[in-house]
Amino acid sequence: MKIIQCSTAILSISFLLMACQPQASNALAQKQHFVCKSLIEGFLKTQQLGQYQLQHMQPTLHQTSAQRLYQYHVSSDHEMRTLMPQQQDLNFQCSQSSAQHFELKLLNHKQQEIQTLLSLELLPQKTMDNLTAFVLKTQ
Repeated sequence: MKIIQCSTAILSISFLLMACQPQASNALAQKQHFVCKSLIEGFLKTQQLGQYQLQHMQPTLHQTSAQRLYQYHVSSDHEMRTLMPQQQDLNFQCSQSSAQHFELKLLNHKQQEIQTLLSLELLPQKTMDNLTAFVLKTQ
């Protein structure tokens, strides 16, 4: 009887642990996130707003989405060093309308404004292949 209870307990724990395993990220979503995050961080650096850090992203990288929302928050280190009042959060919307086209917008919820910041048109993969100076040989 104890062996059956022990086996049931071990089996239950195994199922719980399997349920807690993180889902594999979607490769397309990861590529999209890489482009969007690069656009946002490039914008922040050019505007000398490097004190902001990614706090939240929606949806997660487990699913593909034509639009992602990013929330950046001013780092706590910077808050302590300066007494200047500033916007604590910056909200961005990154949209992908085709395989090559991305658009970055700044969302201002208080004033209900959306401002387009950047638009990026990536070259098609075939063009990139032609521009590549060398090709790695695969076996």
